[in-house]
Amino acid sequence: MQFRQSLLLLASFLLLLSAFCCLLPPAFAADNGSTPAQPQKQRVLKLGMYHSPPYYHTEDVKKPTGLSLDILTPVAAALGYRLEVVPCPFPRCLKMAAQGELDLVAGLINNQEREKFLYFLSPPMMQFHSAFVFYSRPQAPFKLTQLADLKGRTVAVMRDAVYFPDFDNSQIFTRVKVPSESVALDMVAMGRVDYAITVEKTALGSFHDAGLQLTDLQRQPYFQQQKIDGYLAFSRLSPNFAIAPQLEAELQLQARQGLLDKLWVKYGLSHP
Repeated sequence: MQFRQSLLLLASFLLLLSAFCCLLPPAFAADNGSTPAQPQKQRVLKLGMYHSPPYYHTEDVKKPTGLSLDILTPVAAALGYRLEVVPCPFPRCLKMAAQGELDLVAGLINNQEREKFLYFLSPPMMQFHSAFVFYSRPQAPFKLTQLADLKGRTVAVMRDAVYFPDFDNSQIFTRVKVPSESVALDMVAMGRVDYAITVEKTALGSFHDAGLQLTDLQRQPYFQQQKIDGYLAFSRLSPNFAIAPQLEAELQLQARQGLLDKLWVKYGLSHP
């Protein structure tokens, strides 16, 4: 009798123990001591964005907006990535990309020096005709009618920017490097340099950012008209550089489907 009671008690205990184990979380119930797999975090692509209205807005806004985001957001999602915008002045964006701290920078003109640390994705993300123009103070005693007139003058340029070959290679004037077009214009207004060079299509936004009216400075007669190709560029030191060919293929698909043309219309860019 006592033996049967013992067996019943043991059976009851084992039944309760089994029920208790079923209620435990998997990490405790597993008999091999392993922990459950954690959900995989979404992969991130870091996009360096500099303020350059009307194409990129990163200052005095709740969140950055612009052409590069409109293009890259669906492309990154198709590859299983989320975009993280890193606002930075133009020179800082380039430096961070050179060091692999950013994956992508948008709207860059291609040249051999940049090719050393950036891979330029084809096709260009923006193509348009514009001019490089020069501004001085209204009371400036000299006129700029040709590049040679810059001899002995000072010109505010955006640090690490590329303009047009004759200007970039010239040694007849002194460059004063600044972080943005708006600072360049402000330097002219304060009389610290003779000229500022800007892209015609971004000049209005740069005047606004500098707190200047167009009438505060004098546009000079000399300008350089040209077709401008602005590229998305992938840092060669990026930890995600291996997906550059896939990203490029998605951009080419966008171009074939006419999506880039639609976005260019949105931002006032006409295909050359």
